[in-house]
Amino acid sequence: MKNQWNSIATILFVAACFLQQPLDVSVQRLRRSRFWIIPVIYFVWLAFSHFWDSSGGYRLRDIERYLILFFVPPAMAIAPDDLKVFINKACVAFIAVTVAVCMVSLIRSYQSYQVSHDYRVFYYQYLSEQTGLNAIFLSNYCLASISWLLYYGFLGQRAEGRRQSAWRYVFICVTIIFLLWMIFLLSSKLLIFLTLLVMIVFILLLGYVRGFFVRSIILTSLIVIAGILAVSNMSYLKWRINTTELKMYQGEADNQNGIAIRLYMWKAVSGLIMERPVLGHGIRGGRLETLAKYKDDGFEMGVEGDYHAHNQYLESWLMAGIPGLVLLLSMMFTALWRAIRTKNFLLLLITFHFISQSVFESTFEVQHELVFYIFFIFLFYYHGSRYRNTLF
Repeated sequence: MKNQWNSIATILFVAACFLQQPLDVSVQRLRRSRFWIIPVIYFVWLAFSHFWDSSGGYRLRDIERYLILFFVPPAMAIAPDDLKVFINKACVAFIAVTVAVCMVSLIRSYQSYQVSHDYRVFYYQYLSEQTGLNAIFLSNYCLASISWLLYYGFLGQRAEGRRQSAWRYVFICVTIIFLLWMIFLLSSKLLIFLTLLVMIVFILLLGYVRGFFVRSIILTSLIVIAGILAVSNMSYLKWRINTTELKMYQGEADNQNGIAIRLYMWKAVSGLIMERPVLGHGIRGGRLETLAKYKDDGFEMGVEGDYHAHNQYLESWLMAGIPGLVLLLSMMFTALWRAIRTKNFLLLLITFHFISQSVFESTFEVQHELVFYIFFIFLFYYHGSRYRNTLF
């Protein structure tokens, strides 16, 4: 039902973009910038994989999630330029919803703790599932919110020669600290590392640009120390980190070792890719071949959890062959180059986030992540060049 509401909202947004202006105006806007063509071709290629799918063909429900790639990018391309002034409102709304979800999760976990007295309800999937989300997805939303708060609070205003009032700085800093604490509670080791990396790089760059580089080094050192102290004093997170080793998965004893599990999955999927490297196994064939490989290797956790490759680069190659991988990389680096060339920091932050996350997760295989990344990447790409830099 949650995904249905997500789909309905997306359909209404796309319909509004296409119906609010004459057809010739929409066509003219589509011709103005053709970045939207890349995800559309990606979807069409996936659709045609039905004819060489190793399982004999996919079902409609196997491809419906990818319709986001077909409809949302063109809708963003033809949306009126007035959408620029609403970007900050979209970011604020997203941040507000993320904070609300985090608070509801904590309240419900506290209620569960009152019954079970098990402190683990405040961590990882136990915490995120209080609101029906995966811990990694919610951590991603928290990271995006932190990056946008950093931008609007400490870079965007200065770019226009204005300063935030003192109470807004306090509010922004408190919200960032809360979301950062939430990421530590959610205990995704990869997201914790990525969050600290984003914050450290942002602060160092800001310090270099604004002329207080030494102070920025001191601040980032304090962030690292705070992170170490947090890990040391959060028993469940400390346990999860201690179970992580750079090794290949060897059985149930490694079920909490995210690195070992991913190394095994990447190796397993790479072997499947080499069987059909040019065209791939297709949408359904790729999933079935992956699960069959997990079963043959005794990776029961992957079979029961219906695990993907946990790497979107490998996932695209597995399903859509070399053309699919090339299209995925083209989409990423076109957005990245545009962000650098136009100094579009919001686009740069979300694209860097997407590229990094795709190393560790199959970002297109879950609607929560697919909609999130595609919506904001194309929103910032087409409407992020001249927007208001104010948060409120």
